[in-house]
Amino acid sequence: MNLDERIEDSKTFSTFRTSLDIGMGAVYIIIGVVALSIRYFGVMELTTVQSYVLGVALILYGAFRIYRGMVAMRRRR
Repeated sequence: MNLDERIEDSKTFSTFRTSLDIGMGAVYIIIGVVALSIRYFGVMELTTVQSYVLGVALILYGAFRIYRGMVAMRRRR
C-alpha cells in the first residue's frame, strides 16, 4: 500500500472529503440562486433562458454534491 492509498483510506481524509462535498454543494446552490435572480454578471449579460438554465444546473449539481456527502457520512457510521 503506497502513501496515496493510505491517505485516501484514513478517517481524516474521509471526514474532510465529506465536509468538502457538503460545503461546496451549499456554495453551488447559493450561486445557482444568484444566477436565477440576476442576469448581469460583471461584463457578461445573460438572457432569461440562459439565466434559468445556469441557475437550475448549479442548484441540481449542488444538491448532488450534498447528497453524495450525506451518503458518505451514513456509510462511515
